[in-house]
Amino acid sequence: MRHLLMSLGVWSMAVTSVCGVQAHAADRSVEPQVALSASPNGHDTVPVYVNGKGPYPFILDTGADGPAVYQWFADEARLPKVAGKEQDLSGQTGSAKVSMFRIDDVSLGGLHYHGAEAFGLPDRKDGGQQAGVLGNDFMDKAVVVFDFPCRQVTIYPTPADVQKILGGAHVVHAGVDEGTTLLTLPVTVNGAEGIAVLDSGSRQTRLTPGFASKAGIDVASSVFHDDTAIYGTSGNKRVPRTGPVGEVRFAGLTLTNATAQVVDLPMLADDFHGEPAMLLGADLIGRYRLMYDHASKTIGFDASHCEAH
Repeated sequence: MRHLLMSLGVWSMAVTSVCGVQAHAADRSVEPQVALSASPNGHDTVPVYVNGKGPYPFILDTGADGPAVYQWFADEARLPKVAGKEQDLSGQTGSAKVSMFRIDDVSLGGLHYHGAEAFGLPDRKDGGQQAGVLGNDFMDKAVVVFDFPCRQVTIYPTPADVQKILGGAHVVHAGVDEGTTLLTLPVTVNGAEGIAVLDSGSRQTRLTPGFASKAGIDVASSVFHDDTAIYGTSGNKRVPRTGPVGEVRFAGLTLTNATAQVVDLPMLADDFHGEPAMLLGADLIGRYRLMYDHASKTIGFDASHCEAH
């Protein structure tokens, strides 16, 4: 089964141990509400403890199946490689073989993941100093609330009162990108229908060229420009076109005058068989409070009481 790690333009083959994720009720470090901090390269991070040390800046990513660490951090933390466990990591722009690293304990907000096997990612080309990524396998044992405007994340270990947490939110019972754990939801762009992958780890929302064309978007026009190249793990260069895409609707919400990227991502094309598809990234979902119950495939969006940034 193919799994994905999409934060940073990376899709991956994820292998994780059967050791579980659990909340430690007696853990003095338990703080279910943690800060969501902006990094200089535009990624939001949360404070994660690795093998009892930290905190380190990790991306909490709905667009990732499992954990990953950047090479600089694996070296600094002296994480042991998993012998004989090199894996093909398939990115948005191609594939590369990477090492797997053993982490005895990863924790965020009092929720612990024991015995994780994390992908080794090459250091970022944009100079970002994120230490790694936490994905859906970590969040499966909690309801996670991302309040982007308030710059905080709250972890509710299961069992949790999901209906109380959702409150009056716009609720979507999500689909799943086949062969992965990534959740999908219907979306329209200028009335054109498509499927969006919910990707909190992607800084930008990205449409396939086919979806852009269906939505009447002319990426060759002067209002679009070439943006920073996407390399992924393979190092193959893809240059997105960024500009105004018009009206975007999802989960009962309407965003007018939205800006997004248009780029040919082979994995989106393959996963959705050429149908209109997109990554719904932090630039658009960051205007709201997102309730994320991955285990039950339930997504909720609501207004934050903080002013959107």
